[in-house]
Amino acid sequence: MTASPFIAVRKAPAVFDARRLCPPIPTVAGVTNRPFTAALLTACLLALAACGASSSPSKVRSATVLLDWTANPAHSGILTALAKGLDRKQSVAVTLRTPSSSADGVRLLLANRADLAVMDIHDLAIARERGRDLVGVMSIVGHPLAAVIASPQIKRPRDLAGRDVAVTGVPSDAAVTKAIIQGDGGDPSKVTLRNTGFGAVAALLGGRTSAAIGFFNEEGVAVTTKHPGYHVFRLDQFGSPAYPELVLVTTRQKLDSDSALVASVVRAFIAGTEEAEADPAQAALIVRRKIGSGDPTLFPARMKAALAAILPPDGSAGSLDLKLLAQWATWEITSGLVTSKPDVNAAFDARFLN
Repeated sequence: MTASPFIAVRKAPAVFDARRLCPPIPTVAGVTNRPFTAALLTACLLALAACGASSSPSKVRSATVLLDWTANPAHSGILTALAKGLDRKQSVAVTLRTPSSSADGVRLLLANRADLAVMDIHDLAIARERGRDLVGVMSIVGHPLAAVIASPQIKRPRDLAGRDVAVTGVPSDAAVTKAIIQGDGGDPSKVTLRNTGFGAVAALLGGRTSAAIGFFNEEGVAVTTKHPGYHVFRLDQFGSPAYPELVLVTTRQKLDSDSALVASVVRAFIAGTEEAEADPAQAALIVRRKIGSGDPTLFPARMKAALAAILPPDGSAGSLDLKLLAQWATWEITSGLVTSKPDVNAAFDARFLN
């Protein structure tokens, strides 16, 4: 396994020699000076205690965080936090894991094989409806990322009537497509959804469909940069509330039994997000070192789009606006993703964000 470029090599501390603090006890004619000895020993013990108190660092605990997908610019706040050691400043050493599928977040959290996980907010709602007591503790990306990407002849979403839209098969795809078309006054029942797996954009560019579902900050950037004239219709531009696309999630059990660990990770990630937003050039360098730039002509636009989406509408890193989340809960049930309205107060806990 390749070592992470962000693992700091720490210098081993020098061996402590008590003789530096406690010199040999003087004697007169071979007889120990007992009063002087007692005073010197007391001074040495106090010095040793002070040395121990000042040089002993806070215990650094370990935490495993599962990402929602491979690391990418949307994780800029997390990657910045780890690259700059902001987790260790919170007395926690975070290890990131990459999932093998979108179901890994729920599975590994419940199996106690991850302390926290970055999850799509729709996956959180579905998991809770199925009885999994998972709780969102901060936002990672504060705006919806979903979008419909359309060919040049589709000027607006309602123009998709009688056309095909390529979807990946993820449950939220149909809901997103429906919401965007309805938001433009169109009729979703007149649109045919074609499950193309993760070849949705390829189907669009190959002329097999008129549009495809994707993320505006990734596929949207790639298509419009490489193929001018294509359109990106963002979900939050067509009627959906500005809910957080990605949230940091843990189990209720972990939250109750080890809130200190959860708090440390949240605070580290907030600090990383604030640094990434304050210094986009530094964040880009960190992300590039971690994931590579891929197509270098796309990377700057990918970073710009991600950083614009990470901060929630209130501009506060990691925030969870319960009023906006209540609007999301209503949207979630009307979109058909769940059959019962999510309980926002149970699904989210913002105690570490103040």
